[in-house]
Amino acid sequence: MTDLPVQWLEPLPLPGRQALPNRIPPGPMEGITEGSFCRALALRRLVRCWITPFIRLTTGVPRRSRLESRLAPYRETGLPVVVQIMGHDIGLLAAAARRLTELGIIGIDLNCACPTKTVIGNGAGGALLRRPEWIREALLALRTACPGVGLSVKLRTGFSSPSALPDLMAAMREGQPDFAILHYRTVEELYRRIPDGWSRLAQAKELAGSVPLLASGDIYTAEDALRLWRECRVDGVAPARGLLRNPRLLCDIEAMCQGQTPLPYSRADSLPLLADIASDPGQDDAASPGFVLDFAARSLGSDDPLFLRLSACRTLGEIRSLLGTACTNPQTE
Repeated sequence: MTDLPVQWLEPLPLPGRQALPNRIPPGPMEGITEGSFCRALALRRLVRCWITPFIRLTTGVPRRSRLESRLAPYRETGLPVVVQIMGHDIGLLAAAARRLTELGIIGIDLNCACPTKTVIGNGAGGALLRRPEWIREALLALRTACPGVGLSVKLRTGFSSPSALPDLMAAMREGQPDFAILHYRTVEELYRRIPDGWSRLAQAKELAGSVPLLASGDIYTAEDALRLWRECRVDGVAPARGLLRNPRLLCDIEAMCQGQTPLPYSRADSLPLLADIASDPGQDDAASPGFVLDFAARSLGSDDPLFLRLSACRTLGEIRSLLGTACTNPQTE
């Protein structure tokens, strides 16, 4: 078999006659999947939906106006939105989910995967992998609180050891989400290279039962997705940081599902998208170019001549001017 399954292109049904547009959603990235990045990808039709970075819930349910402001960059694109929430108080999570469903979203995603020290220290995110029964109870409570939208959960394969995977997948199944996203590392492994990641995904797929399982972690090319499918037979993928190297990645995976060979993503392909991000409305010319530079380093490479010129810019206005010239005459850059 040389192609990805065409089933990955099929909508994933959710409650309320809604659906995830396909089984290839973009994974959320804190500090990246927002604002100008979202608008630029949507403008070029490089995404079909959004799963937002997590909304952390600690002391109370955010006001409707605050939630509307938080979701504005995603809703403004006109694409379906799944909102990721994170916390350890089930009642608070359920109350926030109810309020979020009033804003026209298609789903709630429960984060039980974040490995940062602050989150773990607060008993949320990946810390909850030490409490499989909590995951089950939280999913059931969220289903009761918002039966009219989709429900999903983001997991890792354990907190300190993947030996926890059977218990975690059992809790997930009993919580009855519409789909689950699994990052193959444990919390303590953070983002380090590990030798058996995809064998863990294959095990998880066997344990997932009837719940569609989407894979996450180190998916940088359509060929990565193909190898993952061959080895694990997962029901889809949710690439995240691969989009920084190749913003066309989701489309490339879709093309392979249709039996097509994706075109190589070139340096020249990065320039218009960089220009879109830098030229996003509402940004002052005098603003810091930090995010644009960070994205440029990932998409062009930190030793690229154009990136070195961009990194010498001190304002967004300078970045815009230089990128405008580069897009007009890419062969000279």
